[in-house]
Amino acid sequence: MKGKKNDFSMTFYDGEIKRLFMEYVHDTEKMIIWVNSKKIEWTHAMVYDRRTREKIGRIIKK
Repeated sequence: MKGKKNDFSMTFYDGEIKRLFMEYVHDTEKMIIWVNSKKIEWTHAMVYDRRTREKIGRIIKK
């Protein structure tokens, strides 16, 4: 999903272990591509509204 200007924050998990937190995310698809290119192991990611901290959704790695 794509926002206006860094609308999202994302936290990547490997099972129950937090692997990476990115506070400023503009495009979640590009962030997933970047994380995979760095060979960071993850099973799912949580997406939050950066300003209100409300949970928007969960992305499960395919």
